[in-house]
Order: sequence, then structure tokens, then C-alpha cells
Amino acid sequence: LHLYPDHATPGQEQPLITRPVESRDLFWTGYQKPALMMQQLRYQVLGPDRFDRAFRRYIATWAFRHPTPADFFRVMRDESGMDLDWFWRDWIFTTARPDQAVDSVRDREDGGSEVYLSNRGDMVMPLTMVLTFEDGRSETVALPVDLWNLGSRFTHQGPAGRQVVKVVVDPDGALPDTDRRNNVWSK
Repeated sequence: LHLYPDHATPGQEQPLITRPVESRDLFWTGYQKPALMMQQLRYQVLGPDRFDRAFRRYIATWAFRHPTPADFFRVMRDESGMDLDWFWRDWIFTTARPDQAVDSVRDREDGGSEVYLSNRGDMVMPLTMVLTFEDGRSETVALPVDLWNLGSRFTHQGPAGRQVVKVVVDPDGALPDTDRRNNVWSK
């Protein structure tokens, strides 16, 4: 993750599908970004158990043969049971970057809060956030990638009777977010 800002430069980065002989930054395009992509797929999208099962199937199916990227995509989809087209599109075929943000929080009449989130980048990923309430307790909320299906803005309805005083998006710094300054909101 620490290399992402240095190499994911708008106008300079190339899609992973770029042939290695045409790559301007082979260190990033050929080695580091694919490793980061696989890490994101394993830990942020599929989870280790589902990923490992699918990856083992891929290795067993394609051992001593010549798979194409589409073969990898197909096995990972079939074995995980998840449609991953959105993931491959952003990581392999484009130079999209994630920038998840918490825009604001509004208190509701029922004592709860609405958390306004946005995806300011052009890459979609699942969103994890920690909500801290006025009583000092906190709760981790994991939202699936589907939250971005209707656009780049999403409103999360917090529980009734518990006002949010702080929100932290991507609290573990797990995503290669391009602007972490917009990941925290405090009352």
C-alpha cells in the first residue's frame, strides 16, 4: 500500500492488461500492482477462506497449462460464487483509483444519524467504517460494493436513539485510498 501514491499517478499509470514490453513502469504494472490487487481481492472482497478455495481450484485446473486472464477471472467467479466483473474492470482494464469519503453526518428526529458517504474516485470497493456514538461506544459497519450501484453517493442510516459523533472510513487503512484526509468526520 505504501507504494501506491508514488506509482498510481494520473496520466502516468497504465492498466494491468498492458503488455510488459509496452509498460513505462514495469516494477509497478508487472509486480507491485498485481500483488496489491490480489491482496485486495483476498482480504477486502472475498475473504481468505473463499479466496483460498477459489485460488486452489485455479491452480489445480490450470497446472502445467497456459491460462489467459479470462480463465483466471472465470475460475475465481465460479468458485467464489461472486460476480467479480466490477473488480476486474477497475483493477485490470483501467487505471481507476479508490477515494472513499465521509462527507457529513446529519442527526435525525428519532435520535439517530444519517451518514453521508461518497466515492470520489473512479474505483469501487466495499466500504468499512467505524461509527462512534455520543455514549462513547463504537460499531464497525461493513457495506458491500453494491452500495455504489446507484452512483457515487450513499446514505447510511445509523441506529435510532444513538447519535454519531465520529466516523472513520477504512479505519485499518486497508484500501489504497488516494486521499485519506476525507476519511474522518467528527462532530
